[in-house]
Amino acid sequence: MAKLSVLITGCSSGLGNAVVNLLCQSDSYEVIGADMNDSQSDFDNFTFIKADLSNRDSVDSLISKVKLHCNDNLYSVINVAGVSIGKSIIGMEVEDWDQMIQVNLTSPAQLISSLQSIIPDGGRIVNVGSPVSITGSTKPGYAASKAGIHGLTMSVAKNLGPRNILVNTIFPGPMITGMTRKWSDDKRESIATESFLDRLTTPEEVANGIKFLLDPATSGITGSILDYTAGSMFTH
Repeated sequence: MAKLSVLITGCSSGLGNAVVNLLCQSDSYEVIGADMNDSQSDFDNFTFIKADLSNRDSVDSLISKVKLHCNDNLYSVINVAGVSIGKSIIGMEVEDWDQMIQVNLTSPAQLISSLQSIIPDGGRIVNVGSPVSITGSTKPGYAASKAGIHGLTMSVAKNLGPRNILVNTIFPGPMITGMTRKWSDDKRESIATESFLDRLTTPEEVANGIKFLLDPATSGITGSILDYTAGSMFTH
């Protein structure tokens, strides 16, 4: 049986890297990873493409390379890459807002729009959102971009539903990734207490949720949010 080609953005660290590792250990997937930072993954079924999602020309180049690599047959797009920068609404820089919207929302929309034509009927799209899209964040640009991600999910699920392409959002709980590795031990412990499990979520847990959404045996789930926040969304 031919392997299913999957594109993962933000593949070089955190959740994206966890998804790469999980899928590459399966004989079912051929994984294409995209990131602005080099990847250390060396699986035989992994191909790395360097791309800067803050630059639209770079996104266009990524799209062309993905189409060429997978011979115009891509099973899934998984939008993991994201940035959280800048200040609160007090002192917010428009440049920070623009970058978060570009990386977190515009690039996923551009990838989906340009690649949906080579996703076969029954394919999968997974967008990584955030509970702050509902609860709010210190950084309004980040919360707004993640709220937009689920709006994108719902719209694309409607658009591609007639082709049986399942499109879903996943909400990771607080976890240590490239964006959060600078958290102090005190901050990590404080945030962990907001979880019903009294701990942080792991990237590997969320990666398993993404793998579940990709499974061809998973059906009837689209336009949905898979909540991996361990209850912390309700304790903000």
